[in-house]
Amino acid sequence: MKKLIILAALSLIILSSCTREPANIEADFVTESGEIYKLANNQAVDFYFYYPENFILDKDAVMINIFINDLETIKNELETGAVLDVHINPNLSAYVHSTQEEYADVSQYWEEYMKPSLGLIFQDILIESGEDIEIAGIPGKKYVYSYALGGYEYKQAQVIFFKDREVYTLTYTATPSKFEKHSSVLDIVTETFAFK
Repeated sequence: MKKLIILAALSLIILSSCTREPANIEADFVTESGEIYKLANNQAVDFYFYYPENFILDKDAVMINIFINDLETIKNELETGAVLDVHINPNLSAYVHSTQEEYADVSQYWEEYMKPSLGLIFQDILIESGEDIEIAGIPGKKYVYSYALGGYEYKQAQVIFFKDREVYTLTYTATPSKFEKHSSVLDIVTETFAFK
């Protein structure tokens, strides 16, 4: 009897996870200008989006991460005299998490949670812009900022929006010299982002 109950529970879980998959969406599509976009989708999240074919799907779990193989090597001399090479590719991550706090809007969330959190991790944070944006019909904000981490300089563009008590975050990260070259990936992901 116990095995039957466990089997029934597992079947219910499998069936409920199948309902999160969107129906009739293409694995990739070609734009009128000939650009090919690939699908980022899995059963761990309630969303999907498309990304340029020259990006590589790196993590396909609760956080979906893509990167482009446009390596920049930064050399850092350690106190011992050894030189450490750090390899950085421009990348984009998409993830969702629940929040226990209630925020009136993304601006309040940014001011009360994100900015203080970033300040605990990064140094020399410079917020360049914050603008209103819409993702899948939901209002949000896009912030662009630069910072230092471990002596290296980075630049990020972050799109944040809420759905119910969930916080959705799309973050594009690169070194300042590579940031503009690949930043259109965030626009593509934002434009194609959809809920299942």
